[in-house]
Amino acid sequence: MRNNRPIGVFDSGIGGITVLSKLAEVLPCEDFIYVGDTLNCPYGIKTPEEIANLVTRVVRYLLSQDVKAIVIACNTATANSAHLKEFVKIPIVGVISPTAKYALKVSRNKNIAVLATNATIDSKSYQKLLDKKGIFNRGKKYFVKCSEFVTAIEDKQFANDYSFKLVKDKLEFLADKNIDTVVLGCTHFGLYAQEISRVLPQAKLVDCGGPTSQLLKKIMKKEKIIADDFRTGTIRITTTGDPKQMKKQIDWFDKEYQGIFKVEI
Repeated sequence: MRNNRPIGVFDSGIGGITVLSKLAEVLPCEDFIYVGDTLNCPYGIKTPEEIANLVTRVVRYLLSQDVKAIVIACNTATANSAHLKEFVKIPIVGVISPTAKYALKVSRNKNIAVLATNATIDSKSYQKLLDKKGIFNRGKKYFVKCSEFVTAIEDKQFANDYSFKLVKDKLEFLADKNIDTVVLGCTHFGLYAQEISRVLPQAKLVDCGGPTSQLLKKIMKKEKIIADDFRTGTIRITTTGDPKQMKKQIDWFDKEYQGIFKVEI
């Protein structure tokens, strides 16, 4: 039986729009409701308790919108979401596990750098999945706290002299480490692909959108909650902050959407 209820997607700000874009490509018949909690962005410098509380509030809002599945399009939120299983009865997909597994799959020498927020790195979520000893995982792993990237991206500081210098200063110590794979462990960081590739030109950049979208599609098929395949999906974007400001921040988003609406959470 087909299910045309929407899918909820959320992030601390605009970064999760990169995941939403991929979700819309992989699941073009689905409706999406996106929440950017820009009022409380960034999450990555808050305490685990603060983050978990914000995650609960956003998820309860999405549940009130009768969503059939939820994608946590935020690494920091994913790392602080274990408590959700206590009250969420629909499928909920975080970005960390599928992204880490994909990075291990595509890396040849297993020298992997993870760029993420302070809170995500401190949670050890990627370390638990990537830094395992064994014959098939002999390379070195580097976990780099980059919360300052989030603030810069939210301020639309990308593809300019400032952003290239910011990323170079942060990552140039990795240039001689023979890294072949970089995990963009914050959904904002796909917007710094040019900057990161300039410092680490030999590395494959792994973002969260692709692996997460494929996992969600697999789960939805298993749960038989895929939408009718003859329909065209819609995208509704909401923010806890200023809709006009968010519209300016996501002028790079190339998918059609209904508008940006203010929500109280």
